[in-house]
Amino acid sequence: MMVASFSPEHTAVHTGVMIRGSLEHQGHERTFTIIEPEQPSDTLLVFFHGSQQSGTVTRKFTNFTFDELTDRGCVVVYPDGVEQHFNDARIGLDEKTRHMNIDDVGFFIKLVEYMHLHHGITRVFVAGYSNGGQMVLRLMHEVPKMLSGAATVAANMPVPDNTLPEVLLHKPHPVPYLAMAGTADPFSPYSGGDAGIGASHRRGRGMSAHDSAAYFAGRNGLTESTKTRRAGNIVVDRWDGESPVELWTLIGVGHLVPSNKNYPDFLGPSTDELVAAEVIADFFGL
Repeated sequence: MMVASFSPEHTAVHTGVMIRGSLEHQGHERTFTIIEPEQPSDTLLVFFHGSQQSGTVTRKFTNFTFDELTDRGCVVVYPDGVEQHFNDARIGLDEKTRHMNIDDVGFFIKLVEYMHLHHGITRVFVAGYSNGGQMVLRLMHEVPKMLSGAATVAANMPVPDNTLPEVLLHKPHPVPYLAMAGTADPFSPYSGGDAGIGASHRRGRGMSAHDSAAYFAGRNGLTESTKTRRAGNIVVDRWDGESPVELWTLIGVGHLVPSNKNYPDFLGPSTDELVAAEVIADFFGL
């Protein structure tokens, strides 16, 4: 396993608490943005952006609310996908990142090595939205022992016949997991089924949000769940245990990351009943 180090192919430019970094992987320069607190801890959150986004775009898209986790001492990193996508676990992902056979799992491993070497990181949490959430689901299968916790927004596990066979070959290892899903999501249907953006960017079938969360609960050795209404339009299913799983159902909410901002109408309705970054950070114990 190659350990990243500063060299002509590993660069970073500091701008206050924001650091633009890059490293070489598979012959590509892979870029990322680091948001570092004044007194950083050993804890890292890697946030994966959605389709047709970048790390910079997703910071704005989420209203910079994940940046605010630096107030809790957490270092936050936003990696950039190749051609604005991550190579997730879905067979139906028909994007350049798949055609180019981009190894985003290997990139993640190298990024964590980089953060350990240069920023003293020892605990790693991951979160992602949409395609980025799907990348998180892939990491939970392929490198679960690297993860102290995982969270997804608007991303259900693909059904078995829409999951890359090599992903399912890995032995399960428990990972605390929080899923957030809107019942009015037009692109990742809450009840499961065909997912994607428009007619030209289909992604294949996914599980329902509840079945997806129950699937990961099963991988964590959990079977019994409880249901709680947290607010007028928020219901939480929790599978309790050493590595708990929670599903936050956002009733009437679309394909977005709740963050106290207005989103374009095509994504569906938003909500001001919660901020996703705060819920995820609390679940992780940050």
